[in-house]
Amino acid sequence: MFSLSTSWNSSEHKNGFDIIDAIKAIGFNTVELNFALTEDVIRDILRMKEEFKIKISSLHNICPLPKEIKPAEASPDYYSLASCDEEERKRAVALTKNTIDYANRFEAMAVVLHAGRIPIKDHTRDLADLIDDKEQFKRLKAEMINERIAKRGSCLDSVIKSLNELIPYANEQGVSLGIENRYYYREIPIKEELEIIFKNFKIGSLYYWHDVGHAEVFDRLGLASHRDLLDTFSSRLIGIHLHDIIGLVNDHKAPGLGTFDFNIVKPYISDDTIKVVEVHQPATAEQIRQGIKYLTKILG
Repeated sequence: MFSLSTSWNSSEHKNGFDIIDAIKAIGFNTVELNFALTEDVIRDILRMKEEFKIKISSLHNICPLPKEIKPAEASPDYYSLASCDEEERKRAVALTKNTIDYANRFEAMAVVLHAGRIPIKDHTRDLADLIDDKEQFKRLKAEMINERIAKRGSCLDSVIKSLNELIPYANEQGVSLGIENRYYYREIPIKEELEIIFKNFKIGSLYYWHDVGHAEVFDRLGLASHRDLLDTFSSRLIGIHLHDIIGLVNDHKAPGLGTFDFNIVKPYISDDTIKVVEVHQPATAEQIRQGIKYLTKILG
């Protein structure tokens, strides 16, 4: 069974009823709630869930948005769990706990977490622009890696501190936390940071959430191997974001409209894996329908 993220159409509607009705019209009865939903919208969707009109697979932190963040400004790490500013980190933890509370109310299995960011300018797209200039590409890539190492500081310590507060809370609520691999190189975690994080938390207490587009961006830019990520963290895998990619960094396309080989992820997905189609506008309802047929043919 596939779930569809409300990231597809949440910006197109002013209430939760219309968001869900449009998704159901495609043929989905399960959704993931994305990070740009207001509390009013969430209340609408909760009502539909309680009336057995929709099921919720997962919530993408932060959900719902606090009143100080407008949907157009929404970001999963608007407040960073990796921040060395203790007030910001505490705010990120508090809002994540609120997401966990709602996940419990929705009877969702998991919350998808962005673990925060290192306070440097990101050059992921700049690197992609240099793909045909080997010398400049190599130079910028080395600069990105070195700056990240130099500026990481205690950001990873802040992540682990935040998770030490969040994991017991999530366990009490019966909700699993899945840390997602990231798209922008300045964001936590890259592969070695995931290894450090997971060494601090036993299997069964913290999980891995795999995003195929993000992993493929890193692979195509030579920043990390897609298969290596899956091989290393498959024992922790709880969920997966499925979408296609065109070129180097243009992802969140409907499956089948890009160049990603979904056979890569097939060996790692089980019946229990939460499978979320995370496509963005301008994907059409028909493209998503065809994308599901495409995924079903490959993944079963």
